[in-house]
Amino acid sequence: MGLKTVKRLLRWETSPAAGALTKGRSTAKRVRLSWVWTTKQHPDANLGDALSAVMVSAMSGLKIEPAAFDHSQERIAAVGTIGHAQRGGKVHIWGTGFDLNRGPTGAVGAYQLPEETALVVHAVRGKQTAEGLRRLGIDVPDIFGDPVWFLPRIFPFANLQKKYELGVIVHISELDEATAKAKVRENLVRYNIPPELSGNIKIINTYTGANLSGMRDKIEEIVSCRRILSTSLHGLVIAETYNIPCAWFSTNRGESGFLPIDGSRAIDHRMIDFYGGAGRDSVLSYLQPLHEATDWEKAMAFVDTHWQPLDYTGEALFNAFPLPRAVRFEDKVWDCSPEVLQKNRY
Repeated sequence: MGLKTVKRLLRWETSPAAGALTKGRSTAKRVRLSWVWTTKQHPDANLGDALSAVMVSAMSGLKIEPAAFDHSQERIAAVGTIGHAQRGGKVHIWGTGFDLNRGPTGAVGAYQLPEETALVVHAVRGKQTAEGLRRLGIDVPDIFGDPVWFLPRIFPFANLQKKYELGVIVHISELDEATAKAKVRENLVRYNIPPELSGNIKIINTYTGANLSGMRDKIEEIVSCRRILSTSLHGLVIAETYNIPCAWFSTNRGESGFLPIDGSRAIDHRMIDFYGGAGRDSVLSYLQPLHEATDWEKAMAFVDTHWQPLDYTGEALFNAFPLPRAVRFEDKVWDCSPEVLQKNRY
C-alpha cells in the first residue's frame, strides 16, 4: 500500500464522523446520512430534503447510504428541520435545524433528548436551535448555517437568463398533492395571478423528480426569477445564496417589513433560525393572508425596496464538516463527480 493511500485512509479513520461511514476493504465507500428520501408511495423528492444528500455527497466526494431517523448506527444529519426527530445511536449534526416544540415522534411538547441517543454537534442551522440545545446541556459551537448555502458551487448558473419577474415558492402543505405536478390548492386566493401577469409570475412547487437532473431543473427555475417570495424555507435559502432579492411570504395579517426575530409578531421558527444564524436580527417579510388577493406589483416593489444581501460566507460551516472534504472553500465552483452525485438515492 502506497504512502498516499495510507494517508488518505488515516484521514478517514481519524475524522470526527468516521463511525458514520460504511467501509469496503481498503477505503470508505458511503456516508450514512439521515434524511427524508423518496419511497414508492412518494416517488417525487422535496427539493429541500433531497439537497441534504447532494450537499453531503459533494462535500465528501462519497455516495450516500440512507439511514432512518431511528437508525441504531452512527450517522450524519444535515439539511432540514429534522434534528428533533433523531433517536437512537450517535448522530453528527451539521447545519441541521430542530423544532424545539416537538419530540421525536412529532408529538407537540418541549423537545427532550431521547434515551440512548448521543448528539455530536458540529454546527446547527441557527442561534435558536443552538440556544434550545444548550438549555438541555448539549455542547453546541457558535457555528451556524444551512448547507444549501453552498449550492451555487455545484450548480453555478453564472450566465442564466432571467425569465420571470417574480417566482413564488410555495410550501408543500399548500399543494393539492405531494407530487411534482401538484398545483396550489384552489381555495388559497393569494396565489391567484391575473392573466396580464401570467407570463411574468411563476408559481414554483418544490417537489421534483428524484434525480440530479430533476433537482438541477428545479433550481434553474428558481434562479431564472428576478425576485422571490417564498413560504418555503429553502426557497429563501436558495434565493439568498444566488443573490436573488427575496422575502418571506408570510400568511399573517399586518404591515410588511423587517420583523424583529425577538419581537412580538409571529415569524416561522425556521426563518428565525436561518436568518439569525446568518447574522440578522430580523426577517424581511411580506404579509399576505391566504384567502385574500395579492397585489403583485406592490409585492414586487416591496422586495425591490427592502431586500439587502446577507453578509454571510459559510466558511465556518464549511470547516465544521465532520468528514474529510473533497472540495475547497476557496473554489467558487466545485468539481463534483457526476458518478457519485447521479447514483445517489434521492
